[in-house]
This record gives sequence, structure tokens and C-alpha cells, in this order.
Amino acid sequence: MLRIGITGGIASGKTTVVKYISGKGIPVVDADIIAREVLSLYPKILDYLKGRYGEKVFSGGELDRKELGRIIFSSEMDRKEYTDVIMPYIRLEIEKRLDRLESEGFAAAILDAPLLFEEGFEKDMDCSILVYAEAKVQLQRLMKRNEITEEEARRMIRSQMPVREKLELADFVVDNSGDLERTKEEIDMVFMKMGIECEEEKEK
Repeated sequence: MLRIGITGGIASGKTTVVKYISGKGIPVVDADIIAREVLSLYPKILDYLKGRYGEKVFSGGELDRKELGRIIFSSEMDRKEYTDVIMPYIRLEIEKRLDRLESEGFAAAILDAPLLFEEGFEKDMDCSILVYAEAKVQLQRLMKRNEITEEEARRMIRSQMPVREKLELADFVVDNSGDLERTKEEIDMVFMKMGIECEEEKEK
């Protein structure tokens, strides 16, 4: 099975690209979904958060993801510490799910991972795709999507690996700065280069 890692800067439009690919019959393993699911699959993670932050990141006994996000995006130390705790569990679940898809006979599968390069996931992939958006487009999308200030948005963007570094690491790049139809054409071209035959996009 061809394992394809796909990533992109925050608010680059990666979710839209992955949705289009999924609609063509290629299964997707979503690292963000796994990052949420491991909190219930592996209670040790919540134990760490309770010990580290107490009730600050909990509301009514439930994890306050927005508050946790504000904390870890504001502090390099907090972000690294949390990543060191949660990442081994995420990596384990990713491998389990990709192995399951391979056993089911799929010819290709996507790993949708915002931290594909930062965490070295690309080393376990056969190839990688970077979804790219121009800086001003990315900033405006993030402010609108998260309903945050420009400074908050810039801080979140700065917390990630610089896009120029990702461009050097990626095997393929899809420019998602413009309209959706052009983006779809770029994706189709990438899959042609990979030699992957996709189904026609399914009706929603």
C-alpha cells in the first residue's frame, strides 16, 4: 500500500484538499482526530494534564480544548512538554490504522498530519504532499476561522515550522491560495504523477 503523508500550515486549506481526496475513494487517517481520541484511549494523558495544570484546562470535569490550545500555543516549553507526552500514543494509533487499511487491501492511503515534518512522520511515508497558501491568505483565513486577533493568528503561525522549510521537504506541493477548481486540478495532477487511479469524486 502506498502511504502518502499530507500536511500544510494552519489555515492553508488542507482540510478542503483532504476532503476532495477522500471523495475519490482514498481512505484517510487523520492525525488530529487521533490526537483527540487518544485522550480517552490512553487515560495517562489526562492524568498528565490534571497534574500539570489542575482545573485550569478543565470545565465541568471535561477538558477545555480551547484553553489548552491557548496555553500550548503561547509557550514553547508547554507545547513541547505536551507533545512529548501525547505523541507516542498518536504515533502508535496511526500505525495501527494504516496497517488495518493495508490488510483490507487498499492500494493507497493518506495520513493527514499537520506535524508531518515536525514529528518525522514523513519518514514512514512513501511520499509527501504539502498544501500551501500565500501568507496573507493564510492569515486572513485563520483570523476568520478561529475568530481571533491578527496578533493571535500570527503567533499560531509562528509556532509552526516555517513554510519555506516544508517546501524543501515535500515531494509534491499543492497551491491552495486561489479558487477550489484550480486546487482540484493540481491535486489530480499530483496523483497522476504518483500513478494512482482515483474514482470520480463522489456526490455529496
